[in-house]
Amino acid sequence: MLVKEFVALPTPCNDVVYYPTKLTDLATEESYTVFQTLSQKSGLAYLVVAKPGTAKIVLAGSKDFINEAYQALPWSHCETADGDYQFNYKELPSLQALEDYLFHLKEQ
Repeated sequence: MLVKEFVALPTPCNDVVYYPTKLTDLATEESYTVFQTLSQKSGLAYLVVAKPGTAKIVLAGSKDFINEAYQALPWSHCETADGDYQFNYKELPSLQALEDYLFHLKEQ
């Protein structure tokens, strides 16, 4: 599917990152998408959950840390493209599933 619009998401580092509107359109009360993004200003990376109509940063860290955390998520990998631009994300069964997974990682 083609991505025609992007949504601006303010970051804690006083930057703005963008993600495809499609990700919040895909989200429902029972299904969410998660993706990683990078602040060009600070170099901090973020793990973001797209919920119906909005998105929320759930984890911040170095680019390598966030990439490893994202790659380790056990849910289906998906992508969407618009011309030369490709955006990767994963579909979550629920927000609680992600929270439980991240809590388990913190305990290790």
